[in-house]
Amino acid sequence: MTEPSELTAEFWKAASQQQLVAPRCNGTGRYFFPPERCVPGTASTDWSYAECSGRATVYTFSVVHRPPSADFDAPYILAVVDLEEGCAMLTNIVDCSPDEVRVGMPVQVAFLEVDGGALPVFRPVAQ
Repeated sequence: MTEPSELTAEFWKAASQQQLVAPRCNGTGRYFFPPERCVPGTASTDWSYAECSGRATVYTFSVVHRPPSADFDAPYILAVVDLEEGCAMLTNIVDCSPDEVRVGMPVQVAFLEVDGGALPVFRPVAQ
């Protein structure tokens, strides 16, 4: 994992504690991701991290067959998920074969231990 920045340190700290958080505008309550200095569409810097439910749906996905390095096991599923809170997150779908993932599929956050930290990933919700 890369070194957390000033904007992302709290996100990675929460992930290491098995919690999913996202930036939320303190004025409107709107969540956004990734973190930026200003709330998107405004000049406001009045935001803070807030806990998320961890529930999401798959918006789109791609199955990666040729990874960028030998550090990755292919194939793997790279996806954009829509969090219940209203923002989108780029992530991996785990515990699901590439032929089973579907747009609109409900998923739940899980945490993958890597390099002394944790990476939020998503797995299908048992139905």
